[in-house]
Amino acid sequence: MQPQAAIHDVYIRELSAAHEPGIRRVTILADYDHLLRRFGLSEAIWLASGEGTGLRVRAVADELWALLEGSVEFVWHDLRAGSPTRDRWQRLVCTQPTLVLAPFGVAFGARGLAERSFLLRLATHAEVDPDDAAFPWEARP
Repeated sequence: MQPQAAIHDVYIRELSAAHEPGIRRVTILADYDHLLRRFGLSEAIWLASGEGTGLRVRAVADELWALLEGSVEFVWHDLRAGSPTRDRWQRLVCTQPTLVLAPFGVAFGARGLAERSFLLRLATHAEVDPDDAAFPWEARP
């Protein structure tokens, strides 16, 4: 079941694992998901409890974040001019493997809630855009 997104274009889906003897396999993204229009960055992230990324808005990059282990708090803030959900905030605590989309123009951040959380980040563009902006975690609601 996909949780309801409070911000237009945000996507949230719990991930499920396939188990084989000695193997646990989780499909994070496939071309039929139609979530990323191109590939620009892949990154593995380990967050300690209480540590976070801050809130970041990407000017042109869509980002997918997959929680694979642990628990995290995800936060979005819609900063897009003309968006039907402009200025709306959304917060989601995830304790199960989950895939979320942070669309361009929406500030996004993740904070670890478990002793150690493991995430995968995929983005349409590498981090070279001078129009990207960052905000401290304390800016969240």
